[in-house]
Amino acid sequence: MLYRLQYKYQHWRHHEKASSTPLQPLYQHAIIPPSQRFVDTRFLVLDAEMSGLDPRQSQLLSVGWVMIENGRIVNASAKHLLIHADRGAGDSSKIHGLLDRNLAGATSAAAVLMLLMKQIPGAVLVFHHASLDMRFLQKATIENFRCPLLFSYVDTMAIEKGRMHLQGKSMGLRLAQCRQRYGLPAGSQHDALADAQATAELFLAQASYLGRPEKLRLSDLSLSCSH
Repeated sequence: MLYRLQYKYQHWRHHEKASSTPLQPLYQHAIIPPSQRFVDTRFLVLDAEMSGLDPRQSQLLSVGWVMIENGRIVNASAKHLLIHADRGAGDSSKIHGLLDRNLAGATSAAAVLMLLMKQIPGAVLVFHHASLDMRFLQKATIENFRCPLLFSYVDTMAIEKGRMHLQGKSMGLRLAQCRQRYGLPAGSQHDALADAQATAELFLAQASYLGRPEKLRLSDLSLSCSH
């Protein structure tokens, strides 16, 4: 119920402004129902790298994504896009390895967002630690198109936190820590695409743990609406 209310509110609040922007298809698409089956849903698993953790002072540096269709990762859908940052990569380069020279000829944030928008209609987005990536994506979208993205999403970190709570446990929720609990291998890379693919593998493992894929519903995955 809360998901539907949030979606309708965001649509009501921004749809008129979105109608004159490239975001229009997102606001025209029907809401994805929580009763929809997992195996019937197209998921867009996304990760972003930033120059810092504060959206007020930092910028998007790259976005990576991969699709899940019919309960399987579609490797051919994988995309990794670097974003030009006029303030440079900052100290975060120690984590993701992106240097100023890597970003010098990169694509504009607006162009990357345009490509992303084409993937969203009809899909449920998947993040690990959704709030962080969403803050940067929404800030960049508002700066370039005057209104935010509208989409449905699930958060693998939130799914794992709920699972730990039910088991009465308190354990680490970083992507690598979550993967380890499902017997998934540790990754050596740390870029947006590698993390999107790692998140996709974690998400499928979580879905398998929650129940038979043909019976699993989006409501079982704490479906939420962008804000």
